[in-house]
Amino acid sequence: MNLRQFTRVTRVAGISALGLGVGLALSACNPGTSSAVGAPAVKTASLSAVPTAAGSSAALVPMQTAAGGEFLSPSGNISCEVDYRRAGLTQVYCQTVTPPRSVTMGVAGKYKTCAGSQCLGNPGTGTPTLAYGTATGVGPFRCESAAAGVTCVAGGKGFRISAAGMVPVSA
Repeated sequence: MNLRQFTRVTRVAGISALGLGVGLALSACNPGTSSAVGAPAVKTASLSAVPTAAGSSAALVPMQTAAGGEFLSPSGNISCEVDYRRAGLTQVYCQTVTPPRSVTMGVAGKYKTCAGSQCLGNPGTGTPTLAYGTATGVGPFRCESAAAGVTCVAGGKGFRISAAGMVPVSA
């Protein structure tokens, strides 16, 4: 490594450390924000205004970015991706591996289903797990993980997907 590369690496590391410090400071000052390592603080207060299944008291966790992210259920059978104005997409996509099926939902809570292996995508490597009893989301979307499956809503309507099937839900 030459001096020029060393200077650049050192500068990037310093900026990353500064960003982490600012994010942690912001999250400590405002209970409506949180941050992930290396990511800017993300407002989660708007998520509490997006209802999920009636009577839910799931703890909220932030998405990977302010434009969305993805997660796996603890069983690993369900994977979901939530996009809010990310790469031109604003939707929730979830799938079960067994049996193979998927669902795509828009901002109004309307969704389309698909059955069969041709409907499946590949979850990214290193996809985080959304623990049972927790919820996440961005924009109008909120998804909650439970032993009974993953429930996602937008606009007061949505779906629950599990190995047992898919059912419509309303908040």
